[in-house]
Amino acid sequence: MNNIVRMLSVNQDFRMAVADTRQIAVKALNAFTGTTGMRSLLQETITNCALLSSINDAPSKISFSFRLSQGLSIFCQISDAKFTMEYSAKINEFDGTAADLFDDKSVVSVTTGNWETGIHTSTVEAYMDSVVMLFSHFTVQSEQLPSHIILGEDNASRGILMQPLPFADNQLMGKAAYELVYQAKEWGQLPWGQVPGRLSCLAKVISENTIE
Repeated sequence: MNNIVRMLSVNQDFRMAVADTRQIAVKALNAFTGTTGMRSLLQETITNCALLSSINDAPSKISFSFRLSQGLSIFCQISDAKFTMEYSAKINEFDGTAADLFDDKSVVSVTTGNWETGIHTSTVEAYMDSVVMLFSHFTVQSEQLPSHIILGEDNASRGILMQPLPFADNQLMGKAAYELVYQAKEWGQLPWGQVPGRLSCLAKVISENTIE
């Protein structure tokens, strides 16, 4: 079943990527033995990477490199719709909070493209309280359009990224974002196949694909 749905708002002033990364995480974290907090951090990272890679026409390759405090790192890559993740072995032993890993020396780099089309890398500071804030900050600081990311309540494997299009009505988009946050528990827990229909009052499906 497809786990990425791209949608266009009813007024055609913003687009959304909706992702369910549960199966991706099952494979990516099959050897993880750390705390619940660190598992949640890695799960949120997987979902945010999938969302950011899917909002535009999917590049053939995109990678995310996190250099965090405590000498820890995370690397994710999506190439030809296949997801891979590597992380420092010490993350399995780390018993602090996610916020402890993001200090004033932490950075995230996102690289897109290939040797044929050209490679572009954007790097921003990663001194944030959460992965969601970090990725939203990245879209503001890089050449991406500023975006709003919402994760399902109590379900970090379900997420939505909203991105305004030129001449977007900020008030209408803000209202839609508020509604999605308010209903995050509902769409975060619905069977995946029912989610696009639940969001149809805000946007229509324009494409579906799968990241493995």
